[in-house]
Amino acid sequence: MNRRNQPGLFQWLITTVIIAIAALILYKLIEYSNVRAYMPTGMTIANINVSGYSEEQVRAALANRYLDAPVVVFHGNMRQEINPRQDAGFELDFETMLSQASFQRQQQDYWQGFMGYILGLPLELEMVELRATHNRATLQATLETIASTQDKSPQPPQPVPTTLSFLYGEQGVRTNVLASLNDVEAALYSPTSREARLIVEPVVPPRPNMNLLANLIVNHLDNFGGVASIFILDLQTGDEININADAPLSGMTILKLPIVIETMRVLDRPLSDTQIELVTNSLLDVDNESANQLLNLIAGQENPFIGADMVTETMLRLGLANTYLVAPYDGQPRPNKTSLETPANSQPAITTSPTPTMQTTAEDMGSLLAMLYDCAQWGGGGLTAAFEGQITQEECQQILQIMAQNVIGSLTEEGVPPGTPVAHKHGWGSDTHGDVGIIFSPNGDYVLVQYLHQNSWLEWATSSPLMADVSRATYNYFNFDAPYTQ
Repeated sequence: MNRRNQPGLFQWLITTVIIAIAALILYKLIEYSNVRAYMPTGMTIANINVSGYSEEQVRAALANRYLDAPVVVFHGNMRQEINPRQDAGFELDFETMLSQASFQRQQQDYWQGFMGYILGLPLELEMVELRATHNRATLQATLETIASTQDKSPQPPQPVPTTLSFLYGEQGVRTNVLASLNDVEAALYSPTSREARLIVEPVVPPRPNMNLLANLIVNHLDNFGGVASIFILDLQTGDEININADAPLSGMTILKLPIVIETMRVLDRPLSDTQIELVTNSLLDVDNESANQLLNLIAGQENPFIGADMVTETMLRLGLANTYLVAPYDGQPRPNKTSLETPANSQPAITTSPTPTMQTTAEDMGSLLAMLYDCAQWGGGGLTAAFEGQITQEECQQILQIMAQNVIGSLTEEGVPPGTPVAHKHGWGSDTHGDVGIIFSPNGDYVLVQYLHQNSWLEWATSSPLMADVSRATYNYFNFDAPYTQ
């Protein structure tokens, strides 16, 4: 027997290895055939690795990441979860994404895919992009609901009665919903970054308004036993305060201001030194005779009654129907003209016992000062409109310059910081004290007219500090950021 014709051990070993490899390949072919029913290795759909997933598993994975996982929205430090489906109308287009994945899988060569599977190498596949939609109107409504519960309205300023000033209001916050949408939408379409921050903007509290100032003044004067008549005008905005500003009041020496204005209107040429002295003495209240001499200049003769009538006619032409003179200072009225009836004194709502021969109202004096200011500042306004070419800007400026020299250290002046220009005219009688002026403050010019009346007798020790307080409160309103609290 020839022993060389029988297979040796090595041949048996080779045969065994070949059979084993063939069996392994066969096994892997069967396994690969089964695997091809699932997503291939390296398949990514909507940024999620779905290698080896069935279609049902893919649907579940996508839903878990995009539909079931809430988007966390931050409003400042407040955390709020929103449901993608309910709160944003978010929907996944499963069919399109699975169709694109199936197409890529079918395009792969069978044996190339098998070799990649055997070697553990993923196929070169294109990522299937996320296919989804959402309802922006629904999402916007959701964010607006969040904003409505978390936004904070600014709190207005509050008065401080003890210092006659105002506290800053509290800043609010407001969500800019439209500007926030992009960040929230980006979180909706991300499988991992599921947080977004709403754009929350500060809301500056409003400045105090005139009503706040009016309330502060009224409350401060609550214990005053008489009548307060106050008119305040913001010369920048035209806003005003009227507290009994239409009450008839004694004209006192304050009506020397209309006399001076009428003097400037009537005299066409520049004033002589003597005339300037009369104007200065009248505005600074040196004596009453200077004002009576100006009435004669206005009349063009030694008849102050005619001058008084002309002043009254000019006031009426300017729309100041409650301001009149029927007699000179310290003079007796004409028997046939002891007083005039005006809208203010014909049916007065409150009793102020005005002097019959000369009357006005806080509103009239405030309006006259505003006209004088417009004339001096811009060369326009009611004075120049009513008397074009008869009173100049320089003359109006001259009047205010003289009024600014009226330094008494009390009343309106006492309520503003030292050095603040105050062009004012004050006056007092036994039962009525008044001060009318223009204050040129750092943060805006304004008119302040104030009268206090008390039956029979008004003490200076009562009226002076109260009027200084009203002046301080008004200054602090216009200069909210730098109040005068001394």
